[in-house]
Amino acid sequence: MAEASSKGVLSNAIGIGQIATMIVGFSTLIFTVGAKSKELEVARTDIDKLAETVQDLAKAQASAAVNDASHSRTLEDIQRRLESLERRIK
Repeated sequence: MAEASSKGVLSNAIGIGQIATMIVGFSTLIFTVGAKSKELEVARTDIDKLAETVQDLAKAQASAAVNDASHSRTLEDIQRRLESLERRIK
């Protein structure tokens, strides 16, 4: 009888150990998923900021290109006037 009782205690102890191990495993899994979720959220925020910066840079580049074209036309006009003046002076 004592032998059966010790087997029952051992069986209960093993069962409790298994339950404790599963609880720790599930807790670790939930913690890991939560940490990955936070990392994804931070990465998404950084990507959004980067996208805004790229958009601003693209606008600035387009604006600079328009200004360059305008300055080129102005310089060409000034060059034509100078050439015209040089012809008159000669």
